Amino acid sequence: MIQEELLEQVFLLTGGKGNIIRYHVQNDVLILFVKDRSLVELGKIRLLHGIIAADMNQSKVRIAVGCNNLEDKERKGMAKYTEMSIRLIELVGGKENVTDVLHCMTRLRFRLRDESLVKVEEIKKVPGVLGFQKNVGEYQVIIGPKVDDVYQEVIKVGGFTAKGTVQEKLDKTEKKEKITLKTVGNRLFEIITGCITPVIPAFVVMGLLNTIVALLGPSLLGILSEESNPYVLLSGMASAITYFLPFFLAFSASKKLGANTIVSIIMAAILLSPTISGIVAAGEAFTVFGIPMALVDYSTSFLPILLIVATQVYVEKLWNKIIPDVLKAMLVPTLTVLVMTPLGLCVLGPIGQWLGNGLATVIITLSEHAGFLEGALVAGLYPFLVAFGMGGPIFLTTFAIYLQTGTDYLYFPFMAVYGMCIEGVAIAYIIKSKSAEEKEVGVVALTSQALGAVSEPTIYGILFKNKVCLLIEIIASAVGGLYIGLTHAGMINLTVSVPFVGPFIMFSGSTTANMVNGCIGLGIAFILGLVGTLIFYKGEKQTGGQFNEKISG
Repeated sequence: MIQEELLEQVFLLTGGKGNIIRYHVQNDVLILFVKDRSLVELGKIRLLHGIIAADMNQSKVRIAVGCNNLEDKERKGMAKYTEMSIRLIELVGGKENVTDVLHCMTRLRFRLRDESLVKVEEIKKVPGVLGFQKNVGEYQVIIGPKVDDVYQEVIKVGGFTAKGTVQEKLDKTEKKEKITLKTVGNRLFEIITGCITPVIPAFVVMGLLNTIVALLGPSLLGILSEESNPYVLLSGMASAITYFLPFFLAFSASKKLGANTIVSIIMAAILLSPTISGIVAAGEAFTVFGIPMALVDYSTSFLPILLIVATQVYVEKLWNKIIPDVLKAMLVPTLTVLVMTPLGLCVLGPIGQWLGNGLATVIITLSEHAGFLEGALVAGLYPFLVAFGMGGPIFLTTFAIYLQTGTDYLYFPFMAVYGMCIEGVAIAYIIKSKSAEEKEVGVVALTSQALGAVSEPTIYGILFKNKVCLLIEIIASAVGGLYIGLTHAGMINLTVSVPFVGPFIMFSGSTTANMVNGCIGLGIAFILGLVGTLIFYKGEKQTGGQFNEKISG
């Protein structure tokens, strides 16, 4: 039987008795039918003592009641996420102010109608929140590895659509941003990162395959020769990912920008088709519907397909306005391909490739003449690159160059140096911390970095809350980066995110000196980070105060 007091509390949180059409109890499950579902506060109902679960489908509310110990423990285990979710939604201005909510590996990302309603300082104080920052039009709440659990609860409590789908009725009244250089830059970066992020699993697969090849190949263990079938197959599997990168980007870009996905993939297929590749390899002049075509190899290319898909969106909109509905299914895709083919092969593709080549030339020149200084700065100040949202643009730029040259001297080696350094800092932090809470923060930071190359828990949980640890990281990473810059060690294999061995394997496949100097640089950063923290960190949290506020705000 359901207690009368609990029943009254449920009625209150479902909009009152006046909002309830009817209800009945069946096998310890209370089922209600309501008039206005927007008045039902599921999140608060789940927090009531004696409630195991609650969900809603249309006007039907289903509430499971009981006191089973295991179920009660599960309910209490999720209660902290429910309470956190309710609090976070309130502090960003309520669910009516949220137009979109999604998450990455460590952060909840809110997009809001009215940014003035956000209570930043109160969000930072919510238990379980590691930090907060605004970046590229998003309000990001840093949670750590458990972000998916929190996200799922936010979705339930707020009644949002999963996977970050914008709520249409809210989106219609969303304020328009003024067009400025900053908003245009933010929007451009948001588009590029939105196109790249879904493709990251492919890079992870490529990194793992390259790691296997490097470990078993002649440059290390010598188990496989370069002519052996397994070596050739594994190398081919890894190179296929980069060769057909335009296909992956066509898919993700079409989803991000709202283009017809099949048409976008067709455009990628045209860029990489044997016919076009053969013409380019032959070096003979060719025209596309009378327009001279630039002889460009689009395999492993990055920018051309993004420019093509971005333009495709507007071409499709034009055809959809002109062509009658009865003919759209047949004519819109066909005419879009016919228009985009000359645009892509003769204009957009070459522009994208030339931009990439020009950028590569500038960055390679910088690396050759000031690599040591750049290495010390990037490695030492990497936490600030992440905090200020600069890591993404640099990653995309250097990755595009890596695809063209097969080597990176500018960014990834120093990213690995920083990663090894904070692993050392995290280990020492766990050893020296006196409270169980701080040791748990250290464990989360260490495992996130070592297993997934995710450094936000370290940045916001350790470095920005302990000035001593931050200073140690800056010095240790800078020294490691300086050594790699001086010895001009470069990344050959994109394995920086592979657990444990990835940062070391990334330097294999070139000269012995490249491998040795890369590993020495990583070792320097790790040892200095570990020993420095063991010596100078006293085991008590030294709050960053105003410093942390400036970073997160």
